[in-house]
Order: sequence, then structure tokens, then C-alpha cells
Amino acid sequence: MIKLFVFSLLAIVLALLVNLYTGFPTDPGYLMLAFGNYTFETSLFAMLIALGVVYLLLRLLLVLLYTLNPLNLLSLGKVFSRKSKSRRRTKSVEGFLAFARRDWLTAYGLLIRGAKRSEDNVANYLAAAYAAHELGDREAWLKALESAEENYPSAHSTIQSVKAQLLFRSNQLEQCLAVLEQIKKDSLNDPALADVLKQVYIRLEEWEKLSELIPLLEKKKLVDPDELEQLKLRIFMEQLYGAYNTASETSSDEEILDEVRKLWKKAPSKYKEEAKVVKHYAGLLQKCGSHLDAAKVIENALDSNWSTELVLEYGATDFGANQQQLLVAEAWLKERPANSELMLSLGRICLRNQLWGKAREYYSASIKVAPSAAAHEELSMLLRNLGEIAQAEAHFKSFTDLTGSKLLHLPMPDLPES
Repeated sequence: MIKLFVFSLLAIVLALLVNLYTGFPTDPGYLMLAFGNYTFETSLFAMLIALGVVYLLLRLLLVLLYTLNPLNLLSLGKVFSRKSKSRRRTKSVEGFLAFARRDWLTAYGLLIRGAKRSEDNVANYLAAAYAAHELGDREAWLKALESAEENYPSAHSTIQSVKAQLLFRSNQLEQCLAVLEQIKKDSLNDPALADVLKQVYIRLEEWEKLSELIPLLEKKKLVDPDELEQLKLRIFMEQLYGAYNTASETSSDEEILDEVRKLWKKAPSKYKEEAKVVKHYAGLLQKCGSHLDAAKVIENALDSNWSTELVLEYGATDFGANQQQLLVAEAWLKERPANSELMLSLGRICLRNQLWGKAREYYSASIKVAPSAAAHEELSMLLRNLGEIAQAEAHFKSFTDLTGSKLLHLPMPDLPES
């Protein structure tokens, strides 16, 4: 039945087209449709008008349905969102380009405008904070980091790390340390953060905390071996001074010596040969009145590992054992007969022993091997006090031709009576 109906419709449509072509509009025609008990009668012209109206209504209805379809509204929203994101992305790109050019003011403005939605990259806020810091606007960079924290709580550790670094660069060390202490458990694998924490400890002289940090720095290889060794050396020296300083507040010299010596005994052997450490320890011993021990510490270090710095310290310091020092230093000279620094020290030791002629010989020998300002100046003073003015003036002129050095206050012979 349906096939017959469809076939009839096609036949009617064909007939209508033929009629339209041959007789319309002089003859409007007549159309009757019958289906079962139902019939439909109209003129061909009215039928065409009706079909046109129905077609237009259907088209209007389809347009309305398409426009009001929630899926299409969502699609339009997505298109608008994509365009908005594209504009923000363009500002972000321009901001990073300005950042690369170190145009901080432009970079800050563009980066902030490009980071108005939470779905944008957190890097916008972090870079904007850095740009504001370079502009010296503390309020702006703190606000940028707060916005980053608010929109990206998952990046808390990174944001706080940047905050700590900017606080450090602003020399706000206490605030920087407070931030670092909060995040160090989770973020110390970050080399930049570990380096900031290390520097903060050093500048705040938090040596015990730095000592606690050393194993982690060493384990994670966050500092190179040379720097690590220097840090350990500095910590040990500060521990020596800390022990002396703490004990000196309530204890006697002997008790202070005991505390300092305990630390020294625990020190690695290489520290007992290191010039800086030995010189530091000897200085603390002298402050406690243990001058002979101080001299012995330097002698032991020089026997193990020769140091120009220590041999000059040995000659420049009065340990109260000048005769013994002379014997020790002359023994060293047998092994190092052309060492100008040792000869200079021997000249100074001879002056303390009031061996004026011998002192003159050692000063002259030191100058012959390697002229130094100190040797010329001290020999000039010795010769002046011996009455040899012309030679004294010659050595003083040589002194002025060289780099000046601090003159030591050494014993000199009395001028001979005229």
C-alpha cells in the first residue's frame, strides 16, 4: 500500500509539473487526493502556495531549533573561549618575549594580563613575579606569587621556591629562611633551592644548621667536591670559634682550652695540616694563654705540609719561645736553603733574640733570593738603628718601589752614642 501511495505521489507530482508547464496560470487546475476513507480537494495554484508556505515554515523551524539547540550554544561558547584563550596566549607569548629582552615593565603587564584564568600556565605568574622584582616592586611580585598560589595550589612547592629565591635576592634573609624551612623537606632535591638555603645559612652564620645540611648536599651531589670541602672546613673553623666563645662566657682559660682541644682531637688529619685551620686554632690557643702549644701546632703542621702562610705566621708571632723557634726554623732551613719566606721569618726571630748581625744576614739573604717589601722595610729599620743610615735609605727606597706591607713592631738595637 505504501509503495502504491509513493508511486501515486510521484505520478501526481509529474502531472503537476506537466500541467504547470502547459496550462498554468490560465487554468488553475484541480487536484484531489484520496487515501482510504479520506479525500483532499484543492486547486493546483492553492496547492503550490500551501507547499511554499509549509516549506518556509519548516525552514524557519529548523533554523530556530539549530539556534536554540544547547549543544550548538555550547559549541559557540567553546569557539568564544578558544578565541579568548588565543588572545591571552598571544599576550603571554609577547610577555615572555619582553621578558627575554629584559623589558621588565612590559613583560610584567603582558604576563599578568595573559594569566587571568586559572587554566593558564603558572609560568606567567612566576615570570611576572621575577619581572616585578627586577623593577624593585616588592608588593607586585608578592601579589603575583599569591595569585599563582591561589590558582595553582598543586604548584605550591615551586611557587614557594621562587618566593624564597626572590626574598634572598632582596636580602630579606630571615623571611627567606622561614619559607625555606617550610618547604625544604619536599624540595631540597632542587639544586637552586639547596644553594639558596646554603647561602642563607652562611650569611646568617647558622653553622650548626649548615652542618646538618651537608650530608644531604653530599648525598645528592648538589655541590661540587671542592666547594663541599671548603664548606666542611669553614664549619669546623666556626665550631672551634663557637666552642671558644661559648666557654669563655662562663669558664676559665683552662676549661676553654679543654673544649677547644676536644674538637681539635676529633678533626680530620688533613685539617691539622691546612694553613687556614692551623692558623685559626693557634690563634685561639694564644687567646687562652697557651702560646707554646700554639707554636707547636704550627711546627707540626709545617713538618707535615710546608706552607708559606704558616712559616710567615711562625716568624711574625711572639710565642715566648724565641730561642727554641730559632733552632726549629734553622733546622727547616737546612732542608730549604733558598726559601726567602723562611729566611724572612728567621730574620724576625733573630730580632726577638736580639741577634742583630744574624738578623741582618737573614734579611739580606731573603732579599737576594726574592725581594719583598717587608724584608726591605724591616732591614731598613734595623740598619737605621745600627747607625747605617745610607744603607737604610737604600732599602727604604726599595721598599717604596714595591707593594707596601704592614710593618711589624719588632725589637731594634739602640742607636750608638755619638
